[in-house]
Amino acid sequence: MSCWLNSWHVNPSVNRDYDFIDGLRGIAILMVLCCHHIYVNPKAGPITQFLGAFCGGGGGGVVLFFAISGFLISWPFWKRKFAGGDQVVPPGYTKRRFWKIYPPLALSIVILTPAYLFLNHDGPYIAIAAKWLAGIPFLWPVSGKLNPVMWTLVIEAQFYMVLPLAFILLKKVPARVCLWLVPVIFLVVPVTYRACTGLVPICTPDINSYFPSSLDSFCLGILVAGLDNQGAMGKGWASLGAAGVFLWPLALLIYAWTRTHPELTGSALDTSLPWIEKIGSGCLLCYVANPNHPVARFLCAPSLRWCGIISYEWYLFHQPIINWARFIFGPARGNVAMYAAIVWGSFVFGGILSASIYRYFSLPILKYGRSSK
Repeated sequence: MSCWLNSWHVNPSVNRDYDFIDGLRGIAILMVLCCHHIYVNPKAGPITQFLGAFCGGGGGGVVLFFAISGFLISWPFWKRKFAGGDQVVPPGYTKRRFWKIYPPLALSIVILTPAYLFLNHDGPYIAIAAKWLAGIPFLWPVSGKLNPVMWTLVIEAQFYMVLPLAFILLKKVPARVCLWLVPVIFLVVPVTYRACTGLVPICTPDINSYFPSSLDSFCLGILVAGLDNQGAMGKGWASLGAAGVFLWPLALLIYAWTRTHPELTGSALDTSLPWIEKIGSGCLLCYVANPNHPVARFLCAPSLRWCGIISYEWYLFHQPIINWARFIFGPARGNVAMYAAIVWGSFVFGGILSASIYRYFSLPILKYGRSSK
């Protein structure tokens, strides 16, 4: 690990140092930032529209985040399962999840709500903020006006609650059976729910995850973590990572093509996109089989890892900042300097703010959460 990153890093709960996963997080957050920061004039030419849609496909980075969570969160569960211990849930699991997720979320609400009140003079923001601070959106729908991107936190929290329950219910089932049974449950149940109801998560006007419609995004991460703990992944498995390197650019191209050709909406090409993203994300995790693979080493680049380390805080703050920049400065109206100021100014400001919050607020809390019993 680069020396300057040591002071930014917290020992992972997997008890193994997969530095390249920080790099994957960095890729995921940069994709999401690209999606929300880059915008094009609806009247622009077809090439510009295609490039804008290509950047818009970066919103799929949340799928990569989910796969990473599936791997990291389930890894210690698999470790205990294959060791045959009586205690299914890793000690301190709930506390670690709480100290990781809630304090930065609460801080973002405390910071963002007054800003919304100042700019919009809209009293209901106070009620929405109170609901988030009380944790109500993790159980019931709530308005997405405060920060629409927080729909993913609802799904993450639901995964944190369902995963231990699955391992507890399957406590008596042999580890080799669970290795396939748990990922299959996380795949089949959400897919069946979507097929029967047609419901998928929404973030406007209300944030509603339609539990458990999105939990299949975690299944390949869970499977890779199980295989890793079983010792079934030889170095050759890392070659599957090449599929992920291929599938993600393909997914962005498909997203751009289908969005610039409305007649393809609902086509086989369009409906295949979420599965390409999920499979590509699972394949990228296969670099755990050989962390010294050239691609894995590339993902360990300090700057990329640093983006991944602060990704949660950056994710929480980036969209309101870019929306406010557009609100305050207005449309660029073809002015390149104005466009650059809106896009890059909000990008840099958001990065500095997020890095500061992580370093001086989240990091000490994380260290406390990992050290407390």
